[in-house]
Amino acid sequence: MKKFLVVLFFILAFTFTAFAGSSAESYSPRGIETEVIMGYCTLEDLNGAYGSDRISAWSRLDPDAAERAIRNASSEIDGYLISGGYIVPLQGPPENLRKYCIDIAAAALILNVGVLENDPGGKAVLEEAKSARRYLTKVAEGKFRIPGAANFDKETSKLPAGGVRISASPRLDLRRF
Repeated sequence: MKKFLVVLFFILAFTFTAFAGSSAESYSPRGIETEVIMGYCTLEDLNGAYGSDRISAWSRLDPDAAERAIRNASSEIDGYLISGGYIVPLQGPPENLRKYCIDIAAAALILNVGVLENDPGGKAVLEEAKSARRYLTKVAEGKFRIPGAANFDKETSKLPAGGVRISASPRLDLRRF
């Protein structure tokens, strides 16, 4: 019973402090100033790589689906880069990140409509996204480097405009409660 009450207390404490006096639009965890996520590719890049007909078909004619896929892919890439110690968003990212963002966004669109067994093109896009994620995992592990990008561990110079420095405190161990 004591464990349950402690967990319930932490959940309620977080919920009330996180949402007290803030609207859903301006909520920012821990008071971090956020900006609009800069995409590593654009809708024009996505259309140029796969064709506007395919993108609109994969988007199910929802004009916002492709933009959401690009934002989500860019956020996913930022997550890998943060794990690798990079300061995000990257200013003037290399061309390979643009391609990986296109591949991950296209794969997300394909997964939204479902991949048919007889669609080798869709499966090829999903395979390209897996390849992009494997590369980004190596970047996050520190085995590969992004050329020309500031690594937080190596270069602790001032943050670029819009950059966020992430740090974490040790985890709270609640196993003994």
